[in-house]
Amino acid sequence: MSHARARQAIEIKLAAWASAYPIRVANFEQGFDPAAGETYLRSFLLPGPTTCRYLGGEAYEYAGVYQVSIICPSGTPLGTAETLIAALSDLFPVDSELSQGGFDGLIIQPVEQGPTITEPTTYTVPASISYRGVADHLPTGA
Repeated sequence: MSHARARQAIEIKLAAWASAYPIRVANFEQGFDPAAGETYLRSFLLPGPTTCRYLGGEAYEYAGVYQVSIICPSGTPLGTAETLIAALSDLFPVDSELSQGGFDGLIIQPVEQGPTITEPTTYTVPASISYRGVADHLPTGA
């Protein structure tokens, strides 16, 4: 379950930054109603493959992408989203550490801007944060 620990490490850092920025982050675990004209963030974990390259299965390697979608009202300049992506790039630079509950990892690529997705009343610009890390594996029941 170290994808969960990687997600937690990223979300802790993202939440602290967002409250200071300030910008709200929609969380699927809680209700969220954006205010009229509000720019906000929505985030998702996209786990990648889990591998084991260690004798005896002592540790597993986890890799994945944490996507932060920037949701802007239609008519908002694209520069608003681009400024947020630059801020996320500063927050999650390549080789920055991610540690949480026995998971030790790194951000492995620059924050990557995805294609703009337009809707009638909003547009979304995704930003991808790629990570990789290792965690000790304890067999079930250990």
